[in-house]
Amino acid sequence: MRDDRPPPHQIDDEIAFHIEMQTRRYVAAGLDPHAARERALRRMGDIDRARNACTLISLAKETDMERTAWSQGLRQDAVYAWRVLRKTPAFTATVLLTIAMGIGATTAIFSVVNTVLLRGAPYPNADRVAVVWNSYAATGLSEAAVAAAEFADIRDTSKAFDAVAALRPQTTSLSGACGSGPGCEPERVTSYVVSPNLFDLLGVTPSHGRPFAAADGVTGAPQVVLLSDALWQRRFGADPSIVGQTITVGAVSRTVVGVMPAGARFPDAPVGFLRTPADLWIPYGWEQSRKDSRGNQMLGMLARRRAGVSIEQASADLDAIAAGFRQQYANRYARPDVQWRLKAVPINDQIVGDVRTSLIVLLGAVGVVLLITCANVANLMLARGTARRRELAVRSALGAGRGRLVRQLLIEAAMLVTAGGVLGIGLALAGVRGLIALDAGNIPLLDHAGIDVTVLGFAIAVTVLTGLLVGLAPALRQSTADPQIALGGAERTAGDGSIRHRLRRVLVVGEVTMAVVVLVAAGLLVRSFARMAATPIGFDPDGTVVAQIALPRAQYNDGGKILAFQRELLDRFRALPGTAGASAVFPLPMSGDGWGGTVIVENQPAGLPEPHAEYAVAMPGYFSTLRIPVVDGREFADSDVTGTMLVAVVDEEFARQYWPGESAVGKRISPFGPLPANDPRWTTVVGVVGHVRNGGPRKAGEGQLYLPALQKPELTLYFVVRATGSDQPLPAAIRQTVRSLDSQLPIGRLSATRALVGRLLARERFNMLLLSIFGGVALTIAAVGLYGLLAFLVTQRTREIGIRLALGGRPGRILRTVIGEGLALSSLGLVLGCASALLAAPALRGLLFGIEPTDPLTYAGIAGVLLVVAAAASYLPARRATRIDPVSVLRN
Repeated sequence: MRDDRPPPHQIDDEIAFHIEMQTRRYVAAGLDPHAARERALRRMGDIDRARNACTLISLAKETDMERTAWSQGLRQDAVYAWRVLRKTPAFTATVLLTIAMGIGATTAIFSVVNTVLLRGAPYPNADRVAVVWNSYAATGLSEAAVAAAEFADIRDTSKAFDAVAALRPQTTSLSGACGSGPGCEPERVTSYVVSPNLFDLLGVTPSHGRPFAAADGVTGAPQVVLLSDALWQRRFGADPSIVGQTITVGAVSRTVVGVMPAGARFPDAPVGFLRTPADLWIPYGWEQSRKDSRGNQMLGMLARRRAGVSIEQASADLDAIAAGFRQQYANRYARPDVQWRLKAVPINDQIVGDVRTSLIVLLGAVGVVLLITCANVANLMLARGTARRRELAVRSALGAGRGRLVRQLLIEAAMLVTAGGVLGIGLALAGVRGLIALDAGNIPLLDHAGIDVTVLGFAIAVTVLTGLLVGLAPALRQSTADPQIALGGAERTAGDGSIRHRLRRVLVVGEVTMAVVVLVAAGLLVRSFARMAATPIGFDPDGTVVAQIALPRAQYNDGGKILAFQRELLDRFRALPGTAGASAVFPLPMSGDGWGGTVIVENQPAGLPEPHAEYAVAMPGYFSTLRIPVVDGREFADSDVTGTMLVAVVDEEFARQYWPGESAVGKRISPFGPLPANDPRWTTVVGVVGHVRNGGPRKAGEGQLYLPALQKPELTLYFVVRATGSDQPLPAAIRQTVRSLDSQLPIGRLSATRALVGRLLARERFNMLLLSIFGGVALTIAAVGLYGLLAFLVTQRTREIGIRLALGGRPGRILRTVIGEGLALSSLGLVLGCASALLAAPALRGLLFGIEPTDPLTYAGIAGVLLVVAAAASYLPARRATRIDPVSVLRN
């Protein structure tokens, strides 16, 4: 332990000096020497106390002097570092931009991970809320909606939950109560019919007005509505006086009772079939519908666990309730061919869904890019340190200790990394906006991503870690310069196999290795996306435009009115110039909407599982409009109307599964429950069409059953219009046509059908694009690192190469030697990178389609690209080596 105390004899001498001087003053005043000394001692007081006081004063003075010297030295080092960095603007700018890109990209991706995976749903009670589903293991339907009767029974009998709520989506129109400006036109909005206690269950209250009360959901209660903050801002200009006013929702006048706070648009992210954030909410007491059929499963159900109840205990409670259902309703719930149970999923897990893997892969990839960045910057600093060996040696010869040199170099690195970190946070802000603008396709809560305290803390931590990675090793290495060797010129010798050069080679090999890992991941996703895009989806969306028209029930309250409007609209669409055909369907393939159910097949052999199919309702001409092939029989005709024989069209998958080896045309089914053999409600199959991948290329889906809209009127249909040429004029013509029939009827999702289809590939495109960008950046940085190393080695070996040329060495051989060294380092990195990628690739399995994580073509392609880039990066330094002038080298 260091002892900063002054030597005791110095303090004793100082005390003795003061006693002697005081004694002399007393003697001069007339006292004898003995009395004078005694009086001087008495005046001095306690000698030990004085000695201790002097010791403390001396220590404080020494500490203050050392602190001042340290702070002055630190300030001098910082000023000197600034001067050094300012004198090398190219080096400084290169390092700053490299660090900024690495930290910025990492922070931007972490912002998304923090929002989606770490922060979760933006509700106070989210950690206690679960989504309750029906699950049918035998059919592969793991998350099905809940019937109103099931909801009411669970609410009444559950012991694990202290609150339950139900909701159902309802696309509708909105008009009135916002003035006369252009923003007051009728518009299509997403509404949800909800239990009045929904927001109390979630733990959020309105920012204006009041929440729903239990009485609001009772039949006959005044019609009320809650608005989302987004709708309030967009349509009503954030006017607080809207509370208490009346607006028209789906042709029904409703009083606005409150506005929810910003960010509360439950479901803010897809929760099963509840996919679109709400614009407004309508109250309804779903327990009033407990007498509805238990097969009418149309509700999403939330349940809040009691305090102290785990999700496992809640699941056990649901199992007990399910056992009661099986006993009471055995025909529905106890059948072994469906393996039914009730399932609870924590809401945060439900929201994250299958996004977790892709986000973790992206975060891992950008982390690898950051490591490559650190390795490259460390390499740059090592190369720069070699050029500064004489400077550091001079400082060492003049008395600077190794600690002072290390501090100087670390301050330079800290200044670079700090400035790069600040710039990186700025890039992260822009990067987050760019990620949102990329339209990632149903990545939940992505719009909420931003730079908050957590993300800022992460950025600071990454900056500090980067500073240590890029600064510490070069500083320790460069501070060991031997003044005698550096000042004596020995560093110019040819055979330089020092640790410094080996370290630089290791860093370059590490950069190549990590770049290969990212490139392989990007290559696998590129090939996967290409396979997915090339997968037939069963229809032709090109050249068509779609418009969702939902008729308000209050105005179109019977089938005759519904069909009259829809048929007239189709006639007008077909009469538009440049139109090759028009029809309508619900749900539209790959739109995200879904509808399925159990089908009774007449004379089905015993022992087979109960048929289940994806349902759709279509107008005549639908299959020809979307170019879905009719492989047997016919499609719907204008004569398939109410009062005629009930008909249906099935797809090839349904026909193959339930009538193998024979034609399905003429067979009878019942889409809505068992029927007596002679009942006229049996539906006859009149056609078989090609299978459509309604869920996108990843999901083959079930067999499909189409019913004629002329026999089963639906309020909501997707109208599809095909153009003879370009489809660009169609949206305006469609909007004008609808307005001519009903000026108050809004249009939803008016766009090219190809754009809607593209949404299902948006997430794969997002992953592929980001990983490709990261892979390109990693490859570029690795190539720059390889180029820098070879250029440095050529510079260090200038004398050796000049001598070899003077002695008759051929430039071609030198060219091959330098390029060979670059390819050798790259090949080593390639081998290590491929091995690492093979170990990490299984993590990508859930993101791939149609290829394996070990796809040999991807690895071969990446290897070829890397070797070409490595050869190009090696060529320029090699070319420069062949142009060395032996005469100039030998003179110097």
